[in-house]
Amino acid sequence: MKRSLFHACALCIGATSVQAGGLDRSGQGVNILFEEGSAVQFRLGYTKPDVSGSMEDQIPGSPTFGQQVDSGNVSNSFFTPHLAYKTSLTEKLDFALVYDQPFGADIDYSADYPLSQNVLALAGLPGTTTDVLRAEADTDAITALLRYKLDNGFSVIGGVRAQRLKASVSVPIAGAGATPTAGAYRVETDAEIDFGYVVGVAWERPDIAARVALTYNSKITHDLSQTESNDVINGFIFPPGIPTVGRVSADSSTEVITPQSVNLDFQTGVAPRTLLFGSVRWVDWPQTVYAPPVYTGLTGINLVDYEEATWTYSLGLGYQFTDEFSGAVTLGYESSQGNSVSNLGPTDGFWSIGLGGTYSLEKAKISGGVRYTDIGDATANGTGPDNRATFTGNSAWSVGIQVTYALD
Repeated sequence: MKRSLFHACALCIGATSVQAGGLDRSGQGVNILFEEGSAVQFRLGYTKPDVSGSMEDQIPGSPTFGQQVDSGNVSNSFFTPHLAYKTSLTEKLDFALVYDQPFGADIDYSADYPLSQNVLALAGLPGTTTDVLRAEADTDAITALLRYKLDNGFSVIGGVRAQRLKASVSVPIAGAGATPTAGAYRVETDAEIDFGYVVGVAWERPDIAARVALTYNSKITHDLSQTESNDVINGFIFPPGIPTVGRVSADSSTEVITPQSVNLDFQTGVAPRTLLFGSVRWVDWPQTVYAPPVYTGLTGINLVDYEEATWTYSLGLGYQFTDEFSGAVTLGYESSQGNSVSNLGPTDGFWSIGLGGTYSLEKAKISGGVRYTDIGDATANGTGPDNRATFTGNSAWSVGIQVTYALD
């Protein structure tokens, strides 16, 4: 089975990924370890989501009180870069260095959405902040991997991952009691680098292009330094006795975990020039809890948490049309959990279809792919248990390009 066929299949999964949980982006793959000899690889994916919903405005004083208000497209487009280098240190030992962005978020609601309203501003207080529901989180990871080949096609994989995390979140809040005392909360973290590890096993049978690889990615614990701020009533103008609003801030620290995960990747030749391939990915999202102390003190709840882990599946078929060109199609699926989700990630499951192709030159393989994702309907937290936001009919388009160059 020609190597170009595997590249076409891999691109369907990797270069056009738009993953689960609203945060999972790169998939943390290790396929570069199975390249022959020494090679460098560049991949860039681009995803354009269209995620919108609506909810009834039940906030007193709001200009749209009692009306259904559209959120607008809350999910911004994003790129997923990937750089990798692989070499054979000995006949049995391979080394790879991989850069990717495993997790990320970029959420931005319209200013007139009910949950973007600062309750202090709606109360007519001067000096308040507006347009307050948005979130951005970025991770960058560098992973050093080793693969040691055993007998009978088996090998073991191990490595260390350095990961950088930075985030900012703005949400509306209301203090306890009948009268709002605080609003427009924002947290801005410093960039923090911490470490995790990768372990795995693999089996190959080259004569039928068969391979199974099972890898475990450890959780990474970040102790984030951050600045929390919010609007607060701080005095009165006299006359006429109107309270004024100021902005207060405090430095704090919070532990947050990017979750452990398990990847199972497999492929096998099923007919001449034909490859069946797929993957299963499990991500332990309940490990991820973000509870900045000022926010939890004001609201009594976590800023970010998840109820259930996610399972993501893909299955595809590749065909080598000529010695130079191969193509592949893949289907992806993640089941919905049925729970109410955060407004900072208003999706629940998906299905997808992707097409990829690879053209092989003497030392380079150039791949391209496109993927359509139907994003699952979701019910998001609202202003109360009887007032939820609904997100339906959402989707995403992704495109990607990958170049792998042999150095031998």
